[in-house]
Amino acid sequence: MRSAAIGLPPYRAFTLEEMEDATNNFDPLNFIGEGSQGQLYKGWLIDGSEVMVKCVKLKQKNLPQSMIQQIEVLSKLRHLHLVSILGHTIVTYQDHSSTAGTVFIVLEHVSNGSLRDYLADERKREMLRWPQRMAIIIGVARGIQFLHTGVAPGIFGNNVKIENVLLDDTLTAKLSDYKIPLPSKVRAEGLSPLPTCSSENAEKEDVYQLGVILLQVITGKLVTSNRALDELRIQVEKGLAEAPSKLQALVDPSTRGWTSTSGNLGGPHSSSY
Repeated sequence: MRSAAIGLPPYRAFTLEEMEDATNNFDPLNFIGEGSQGQLYKGWLIDGSEVMVKCVKLKQKNLPQSMIQQIEVLSKLRHLHLVSILGHTIVTYQDHSSTAGTVFIVLEHVSNGSLRDYLADERKREMLRWPQRMAIIIGVARGIQFLHTGVAPGIFGNNVKIENVLLDDTLTAKLSDYKIPLPSKVRAEGLSPLPTCSSENAEKEDVYQLGVILLQVITGKLVTSNRALDELRIQVEKGLAEAPSKLQALVDPSTRGWTSTSGNLGGPHSSSY
């Protein structure tokens, strides 16, 4: 579960010039969107490999020293079920009594879309047979477990959502937009500090969101509101309490050939993990 992602180049420090070259000076055409911690750009390294570059603006006293302490943790965030970190760049400058700066984090590129994309598209959804769906869920669980226990201190509150589960060409699940550890008491420049919660609550939230993804993967129904989630949860609970046949009726029709022949919701590739 803690093995490093296969086939990635060694972690390294990049230069600002390399980041500018990779993104064509952060051309708006390369802008992907705003993540939970900063802006995201697509880019290409000098060897031609495609990457994503996350730009996080920070402001804190003693920022350079604080960031140096975090680099070791950043370099360990490389796992089969994470969008792994390939390297970083830190650019700092003095701003009155504190140090401001931008951290550029280079991430591997996963081009095959999100789990949400697959469930929303009827043709793609049929590609996710029962074994593939269970492998994806197990992959998400292992990615969460690595963030919680594979690095010290553990990383909790990881924005675990179905749209943040990316699938590579082999349909291997990779968590994206997870919480990248940065110096404490920092804030995105120009924004108010984000509310914090305890590690215990954040850990429970990650596990809860895994359950939400599991419901959607089994039923093939995307949850668009808390009300829809409650209704789906109640239907599954009733199915569990009443009869296996009623629970079977809730399963995404495109997987029923697998689940009926296997005799249980675990399917031929079920596993206790």
